[in-house]
Amino acid sequence: MSEELDVRRAAPEDVDVAVSILSEAARWLLERGIRQWPDPFPRDRIVALQERGELYVARLDGPTVATFAFLWSDPAFWGERPPDAGYVHALAVRRAYAGRGLGERLLDWADGQAAAAGREYLRLDCMSDNAILRSYYESFGFVPRGEARFDDFTATLLERRCRVS
Repeated sequence: MSEELDVRRAAPEDVDVAVSILSEAARWLLERGIRQWPDPFPRDRIVALQERGELYVARLDGPTVATFAFLWSDPAFWGERPPDAGYVHALAVRRAYAGRGLGERLLDWADGQAAAAGREYLRLDCMSDNAILRSYYESFGFVPRGEARFDDFTATLLERRCRVS
C-alpha cells in the first residue's frame, strides 16, 4: 500500500520549507560533483514562484517531503510555444524520503494536471552534464528535444506525451 501523497499549491508559509528542500538537494548533488542548483537555493526565486501560484509542495502522511514548480509556459528554456504542455522545474525530494518513488509520483501528478488542461506534453529540463538525472527522466518516458544555452550552463530539454487522461 502506498503512502498518501498530498500535492498542493504552496502558500507563503511553505516558502522556507521549499527553500530548505531545494538547498538540501543542491548540497547533496554538489557533494557528488553535480552542479544542478546553487546552495543555498535563492529564496527570491521561490518567493516569485509562490506569488505566481507556480510553486507546489507535497506532503507524505503529514510532513512536507518535496517541492517543485509547475508552469503553463516556459519561454526562458523552451522559447515561445503553442499552449500544448505543462512544464516542471526544480523538482526535489528530501533525502530522507529518497528511493520511495516520490519523484515519479510527482511527475505523474503534473502529467495529470497537464492532461486535464488539454495539454499534450509534459516538459522539463536538466543540466546537460547531469547524465544521472537525464537517465532518471528518460526512464519515465521523457525524450531529449534539444538544448537551451545560457551564459553559465546548458540544459537538456526533455518531454513526454501526457500519460494520464
